[in-house]
Amino acid sequence: MKRLSALICAASLALAATAAPEITWLGITHNFGAFDESQGAVSCDFRFVNSGDAPLTVLAARASCGCTQPLFPSEAVAPGDTASIAVAYNPAGRPGRFRKTISVETNAVNEAKTRLTISGVVIGARTSIAGRYPVDKGALHFRDRAVMFGRVDRPHLKTVFAEAYNRSSDSITPRVVAKPRYIDINFEPRTVGPGEQLSVICYLRTAEVGEWGLVEDSIRLTDGGRQFTLPLTAIIQEDFSTLSDDDRAKAPVAVLSDESVDFGRLDRGAGRVTREIILSNTGRTPLEVRRVYTVDRGVDVGIDRATVKPGKKAVITVTTDPAVLDDMLNARISVITNDPADATRTIRAVAEITK
Repeated sequence: MKRLSALICAASLALAATAAPEITWLGITHNFGAFDESQGAVSCDFRFVNSGDAPLTVLAARASCGCTQPLFPSEAVAPGDTASIAVAYNPAGRPGRFRKTISVETNAVNEAKTRLTISGVVIGARTSIAGRYPVDKGALHFRDRAVMFGRVDRPHLKTVFAEAYNRSSDSITPRVVAKPRYIDINFEPRTVGPGEQLSVICYLRTAEVGEWGLVEDSIRLTDGGRQFTLPLTAIIQEDFSTLSDDDRAKAPVAVLSDESVDFGRLDRGAGRVTREIILSNTGRTPLEVRRVYTVDRGVDVGIDRATVKPGKKAVITVTTDPAVLDDMLNARISVITNDPADATRTIRAVAEITK
């Protein structure tokens, strides 16, 4: 009996001697992405599990910089339990990219020392993200609401950069979902990391655009999880730079009988009202009317012919419907021709709407 008790005691002592804490980390790095300095301190938790069979104790946690403050549990972690080390980073006065480490010491037999890492990009108060990239498209924030090419001579190629940044904590590989056939798109870089800047490079091939003047369209992109649309605009105009002096002397000349249409005071129930403006060609070659249009609501425009021979005239009709207007009409009508001296002419249409 004494011998059996001795054997049990020895076995218990052997078991106690082999029992030890072990640590399993659920993650040892954290990227905060990009955030404003004015946001203040940011924090994260590094979780771990005591995967051993004895209590686990965190002995120390030391940061590489005073701007980083770790907080670790003071009590031992029982076998099978989970705990965490909280790490806070203070960005005040520290704009730019950062990477800090926290050295953790425990009594774990498998990993007594562990190095944790935090990183991110602090946007200084003078150049805040909200101010520089105000257009929220999900994970990506853009500087401008639209891709604007401005005035472009056909058939030239125009390139525009749509600048954005990745506000998420994950890398993003954007791609094109849909685009007009006359637009090409590249991304630089192809994959953008957290807090990094992205250029969406848009190429406009004007030779393939079917319209003259203002063109409004859109491109549809995805950040890998969410789709979003960026409007695009361009004003397509003719390139007269290769015309010789002789060509210019023989060119058509567009003359408008008036550059404004004043409908005066219109009763809302009066119905549609039409006025006319005469477009004359006082030049020596045919005047080609590329387009007559307006983007304003409540007014329709048209022209009775697309080609005006020298010495001849065309009639531009301007029609408004008071029923669809608010209190006033103030519309801009564009007349685009092949007159090299003044290819785009503007007509103003105004009215006051009464009840």
